[in-house]
Amino acid sequence: MKNGKSLLVLLLILSASTLCALVVHPLGVGTETIIMLYLLAVLFCTVLTRSYVYGIFSAVSSVMVFNYFFTEPRHTFHIYSSSDVILLVFFFITALVAGTLMSRLQQQTDLSARNEKTARLLSEISGEFIGITGKENILLHGISYIKKYSDLQARIVLNDGTGYGADVAESTSEVRCYDINGAVGPLGQIRVAADSKGLTGDTDLLLKTVAAQVGVTLDREYIYHEREELRVAMEGEKLRSILLRAVAHDLRTPLTSLSGAGETLYDHFDRLTPQEQKSLAKDISEEMIWLTQIVENILNMTRINEGQLVLNRSYEVVDDVVGEAVSHMKRLLAERDFQVSLPSDVVEVNIDGKLIVQVLVNLLVNAVRHTPPEAKIRLDVTVEGPDAVFAVSDTGGGIDPERKKVLFKSFIRPQKDIADGQRGMGLGLSICKAVVEAHGGTIRAEDNLPSGIRLIFTLPAGGLS
Repeated sequence: MKNGKSLLVLLLILSASTLCALVVHPLGVGTETIIMLYLLAVLFCTVLTRSYVYGIFSAVSSVMVFNYFFTEPRHTFHIYSSSDVILLVFFFITALVAGTLMSRLQQQTDLSARNEKTARLLSEISGEFIGITGKENILLHGISYIKKYSDLQARIVLNDGTGYGADVAESTSEVRCYDINGAVGPLGQIRVAADSKGLTGDTDLLLKTVAAQVGVTLDREYIYHEREELRVAMEGEKLRSILLRAVAHDLRTPLTSLSGAGETLYDHFDRLTPQEQKSLAKDISEEMIWLTQIVENILNMTRINEGQLVLNRSYEVVDDVVGEAVSHMKRLLAERDFQVSLPSDVVEVNIDGKLIVQVLVNLLVNAVRHTPPEAKIRLDVTVEGPDAVFAVSDTGGGIDPERKKVLFKSFIRPQKDIADGQRGMGLGLSICKAVVEAHGGTIRAEDNLPSGIRLIFTLPAGGLS
């Protein structure tokens, strides 16, 4: 079909050139000008047929037609004049060289166009893979790209046994395989069902490029996951180290106080006044409460980090929950200006009572430990719409706005020592946040004007009685 079309183009060009020459020759146009007309015909034929063979054939045909119509004797292929012979020889050589050069120029033009198209396609493929993450997305994108630009069914099989795409193993066509290589070695293969004519050079290059890009992108994905796992492991190790140091520090302080108070009672019991004995007993009790609080926070944080924080919900009356929390704190709050405000109606909340009591205790301990003895402390419970709102406020020195942003993160400590020199591990408020959010509530910190801070959390209320 292509050869027939090229032959028709050749005949049309020669016919048009001959007709034009026959028309202008009687008007006094010389044979040199007519030769230039046939040279143009050779060039046009070479360009339009895109064939070196047809360029030579057009050159030969042009010489014969010129000899037949324009050399003496006319309308024969005989040549009597030696000058005409030389003229025809030079005409043939010129036409042959011109046709050859034009054919090569045309081939170079076509090659440049194909190279430009290939480069643009490869650039597009590389750009498409840059923003893709996830192993499955990478492989499916590679398969869709092969289908889009080559209309071939492809399947990608990795060395770990996972496979994506159409199953080409059962196809009657030839199956071609392209290796997907990574930095550490082969990662898998792209399998393509080729048609009966095989794969063209452009398609073969496309498949090799997709295989290379899939390998590079998978390498990037594996490296990212390895770095992420390493970062998580290092972060976990760092947190464990911080936790151990914090536990050692915070246990040492109350244990030292307990040891000192116990030794004083044992060694000087008979010489101590009843008031001094009572004061030491009070110190021991407060430190035991503090130790219990530390252990409870550590256990809760361990459950939260391991995803084992289970809520044993039941409907609890707010007054009972607050009363239990305050009873745990009565010794620490005995000498503080402490007030409680509860709703006039009975409010029920569907909660894990033990954990919410722990939240209230943590907030009250935070208020006691981080404020001077003369500061006031309040616990207010109100109902706002569908939520029960708990607020623990104090009139202490407040908190820096920048630290307020990270107040509920683990291991956040006060900026400076408090009056008695004791510090917490920074677990209490982060545990409060995890427990409240597990109940579907929210927790926040705000300024308690004119001084101090308010720690507020909300819980969905079950109803009013």
